[in-house]
Amino acid sequence: MGQRIAGLELAPNWTSAAGALEGVLRHAGIDLPRHAVMGLTGHAFHFCLGMKGGVAALPSGPANFDRGAMVARYARTGLRFERFAGPADARGKAAGAAWAMERLDAGVPVIGWDLHLHEFGIIDGYDRERGGFFVQDIITEEVGPFVAWENWAPLGEVELWAPVEAVEVEPAVLNEALQTAAALLRGEEDPGDGQPRGTAGLEAWAAALEGDTEVDRAGNAYTLAVLQAARADGALFLRDVAAALPAAGEALERAARALEEETKALSPLITLFPFPAGGHGNVQVPGLRRAAAMALRRAAAWERECLAGLEAAIERLERAG
Repeated sequence: MGQRIAGLELAPNWTSAAGALEGVLRHAGIDLPRHAVMGLTGHAFHFCLGMKGGVAALPSGPANFDRGAMVARYARTGLRFERFAGPADARGKAAGAAWAMERLDAGVPVIGWDLHLHEFGIIDGYDRERGGFFVQDIITEEVGPFVAWENWAPLGEVELWAPVEAVEVEPAVLNEALQTAAALLRGEEDPGDGQPRGTAGLEAWAAALEGDTEVDRAGNAYTLAVLQAARADGALFLRDVAAALPAAGEALERAARALEEETKALSPLITLFPFPAGGHGNVQVPGLRRAAAMALRRAAAWERECLAGLEAAIERLERAG
């Protein structure tokens, strides 16, 4: 049985990957506020509308991001990561477990995907005899920390990240984070699965509600909660960057105000479709669907305003050298 790593704690966050990252950062002595973690990595600006089989707003959307890009993005927080990814067949899971155990034996925590549920969590130990990991995720308190390897990664993807070393954070990471934010709002992060991303994803969500597309009740509520929390963190992050980069301060304040207005536009929907019940039958009521679509279109308009501010800020920073 491997020794469990002490002193790790999953940070509260609707974006589970960022919550796991924040917990690992604190364990490494890097104490960044949640909105900084969200903004530097791009999680604050990500959006994917989960769609499959004619059903919209599936709960898979929020976790559907470019995982290969995370090694570079997470290094902006001051900690360099390495990644193990592959299919969750017998060979892939055995290789992934060995990779994780090697790091855990060295006292290095691992961020993992699809452990107790289809979210990210922290792996802080393992039991070889029982055949599984000890993890911290959003349901560990209810079901306990152990996850058997035979039950791990039911979606078929092994995804593991582990910190390697602390790195010096250069001022350029703020510019990089702004570039990432703009690209995500434009929907440029596209792995080719055909699901709408960025602001266009909000418009697609509105169109689904305006029509007769089936909208997943729980997924709709969950996606709303993740989106509003992420954009609220994005606004705080942009205000911090505005103070740090005065050459682009006015444009970044404009972008931050737009995200604040977006969170206000989304607020009635959080009440209308509360997580986890999702408002029961509300998602099927035509009048409520139309009202929700209007709110999402207002949110999309504010995102376009945010993007305009970001693009102006990026241009000013480029001119300033």
